[in-house]
Amino acid sequence: MENNKVSGLTSQVIKHKLPLRIVQNCHITLNNVVVDESQKLPKATDFAKGTNAILKHSRILVCWIAAGICLGVYDNAIKFVSERRQFDRPISGFQLIQEKMVKIMANTQAVYLMCYRLSKLAEEGNITIGQIAMFKAWATERTREVAKWGREVYGGNGIIHSNYVMKALADAEAIYTYEGTYDINTLVAGRELTGISAFK
Repeated sequence: MENNKVSGLTSQVIKHKLPLRIVQNCHITLNNVVVDESQKLPKATDFAKGTNAILKHSRILVCWIAAGICLGVYDNAIKFVSERRQFDRPISGFQLIQEKMVKIMANTQAVYLMCYRLSKLAEEGNITIGQIAMFKAWATERTREVAKWGREVYGGNGIIHSNYVMKALADAEAIYTYEGTYDINTLVAGRELTGISAFK
């Protein structure tokens, strides 16, 4: 689908995405686009400040998406290991499966609790962009681990598209790199912790 309502503006839907298929992304091209003075937002005076204001909210949302992915992995994995039988017993009784399930739940609880704490700080107006960036990086890294362990407990079944854990693994990869990549978010947090910016 292309958008030609504005001269010089085109948007093309990005097809064949694996993760976050509920979100429709587009490739946007601007070619000699001119915005009339009357169309400019009166409070949009500084690009960096405006972007940071948006990211403060959207990165908190990403943290909650991470928590949701973790909970989904746990719910699906615990059901699978309880029903899947090998050697005349459910695989949930195997030591290595239990170890992975404990790690999944520990990460899930940690991400959920940090989301709650982050949201309370934001609600009170006591949050900084560095704190948000630090937790966004941390939460999405933990979510990658959860999705990986969830896929592992499924064994060969874990790579089948219809199983939640494989979709969760793709979603975890997406949130790890959007709203600022893991690396950029750690540098935003590092700048706030040290008072020195490692990037421009």
